[in-house]
Amino acid sequence: MSAAPPPGLQPERTALAWRRTALGLATGSLVAGRLLAPGLGLWAWWVAAAGVVLAGSLAVVAHRRSGRTHRGGRLVTACAGVALLLGFVAAAFVLRAAA
Repeated sequence: MSAAPPPGLQPERTALAWRRTALGLATGSLVAGRLLAPGLGLWAWWVAAAGVVLAGSLAVVAHRRSGRTHRGGRLVTACAGVALLLGFVAAAFVLRAAA
C-alpha cells in the first residue's frame, strides 16, 4: 500500500520536473541526430531514435508515478546511459572533424 503524497506543491513540482527532463532528452536527441547525421549517417538517427523512445518511456512512467512513492531507478539509469552515449557520439564526431 502506498503512502499518500504530502500536502503542498512538492508532488506537482516533481511531476513537472520529470516532464521537463523527458522533453529535454527528446529535444536533445533530435538535435544531436540532426547535427551528427552528416558525419555518422544513419547511426546518428538510430541513437536519436533511442533517445526519443527513452524520453517517451520516461514521460509515461513519470505520469504514472506522480503522487505515489516508488522505489527503483532503472529508467533513470537508462536515461543517463543514453545521455552518456550521446555525449560519446558527439565527442567522436568532434574529434573526427578536427582530424
